[in-house]
Amino acid sequence: MLRPRATSEAARSARCPRAGRRWWLGATVLSLILGAGVGGCARIQQTPSAPIEAPRWRAGFEGGDLSEWTYLLNPRGLSVVDTPVASGRRAGRVEIQAGDLWPNGLNRVEVQHKPPLDTLAEGQRSCFAWRFLVPRALSPDRHQIGYWESYPSYRQIMSFEVRGQDILFVTRLPADRVQWRGLGVVTPGLWHQIAMCARWSVDPTRGAVDVWFDGRKVVAGGPARTLWDNPNLVQIGILRDVAAAPPEVMFLDDALEGASLEAAGISGSGGRLAP
Repeated sequence: MLRPRATSEAARSARCPRAGRRWWLGATVLSLILGAGVGGCARIQQTPSAPIEAPRWRAGFEGGDLSEWTYLLNPRGLSVVDTPVASGRRAGRVEIQAGDLWPNGLNRVEVQHKPPLDTLAEGQRSCFAWRFLVPRALSPDRHQIGYWESYPSYRQIMSFEVRGQDILFVTRLPADRVQWRGLGVVTPGLWHQIAMCARWSVDPTRGAVDVWFDGRKVVAGGPARTLWDNPNLVQIGILRDVAAAPPEVMFLDDALEGASLEAAGISGSGGRLAP
């Protein structure tokens, strides 16, 4: 013998775990709109998330060499390793020694990336990010671990500077300005991420920079002149003030450049800079 189909509110509550009279009435209206049927539970339709915008350029050392970079400064101190890595299977290793001198006397070991010229033109906006790890704290002297400069005039525009476990972000134009200090945040043995977006302009009232450190926004629309007389390039690694210091090591991984930082896990980095 067939049992009569339950139509009571209690039965409907059994079918819809969150059902109560008020909730069920609302769900019934919603189900009519969505075509779920009067007697069924409302089906909530979720909007699919937008695809992550791919970067224009990415360097993760996965090819086992340094060919992803435009130029190598003192390649003796540059290599590719299997460990430690921030993502993928490989990372870059930077080792600086007292003898790693540039013709102008600077003690440096770095990799360089030149973005497309049109992405750095007046009024344009672009983003750059990378990850780094120091197995031991760097000395208390200044180490510039990433910076933008014009070329071929080589006027520095902005820089990330590490002293021990402290890091500063400094813009150079129209004058040196410390936009952010992170005290004690460069923890040895851990991967850290630096990410930034810049609006490029020779006008310091139009140029601006946003910066994230380990996913946290630390500079919002920092004003600066972000162009000098030519397009910019970016260099990461170690440029240190004291050449006679003992050898020091840093690892690099997952560098990218593009219109946003979505691929680096920084949400909300597309579109306009913070005012």
